[in-house]
Amino acid sequence: MRSSLFTISPKRIARSLLAVAMVFALTAVMLLIGSKMLGEGVIALLYLVPIGWCTVRWGQIAGVSAALTAALCFDFFFIPPYETFAMGSVEGWLLWFLFSAVSILVVGRIQTILGDWQNRERKATFLYEMVAAMANLQSRQGIARVVADQIQQKYLAEHVGVHLSDRGSLSEVRVIATNNPGGIPTAHGKPDRTLPIVSGPVLIGDIAIWKGLLPLPSEDDPMVNTLLRQTAAALDRAQVSEENAHLPAQTRQDNLSV
Repeated sequence: MRSSLFTISPKRIARSLLAVAMVFALTAVMLLIGSKMLGEGVIALLYLVPIGWCTVRWGQIAGVSAALTAALCFDFFFIPPYETFAMGSVEGWLLWFLFSAVSILVVGRIQTILGDWQNRERKATFLYEMVAAMANLQSRQGIARVVADQIQQKYLAEHVGVHLSDRGSLSEVRVIATNNPGGIPTAHGKPDRTLPIVSGPVLIGDIAIWKGLLPLPSEDDPMVNTLLRQTAAALDRAQVSEENAHLPAQTRQDNLSV
């Protein structure tokens, strides 16, 4: 699947043009002040301000546009010989190269930080929605269905199966969420990821995932571990509810009074 990062859209084009305009505006201000008064080092640092701001505000493409524009303006206006892209000395080449490298590194680092933050936010939202969906369910079948559906939708998995083992008088539960109306073909065989559901020392079930369009989570992912703990807690609660539903009315009343 092609990444949407480099998809051309009017909004991204407009933001890139705004980023270029900001760099030109800063260049005009520094030309009015004078390069001799500021010095090449200060000018290079000042250029990093719109580069970083555009990356945070408008994304990586706008940041890269600002960085390339700043590198060209820095060479053309502030590195001798002026008003030409030629370099008159090794020092000029070195200064321009260092500025260009730092600019791209700043854009990349900011984008990485923003990507990590957005990823954590998406994970937190997913867990919240999962817990909220399981909160009022009183059956293991319903909880298994929610878990299978939510995981299948989040990772666009081809199939997600939730198997809950027989616990006491309760029967086994098997739930399949799939984007294939025909079910799970036997050719798929073993799932790509199997996540155990553990309650205390007891294995009470597992979640089997067949890979789809998005990469599957690793087994040591903190979000996955939290999801499995919340699922186990919800299943324990549902088991108590199901067992009480099969008890005689007087016994249920005695249990509640105790």
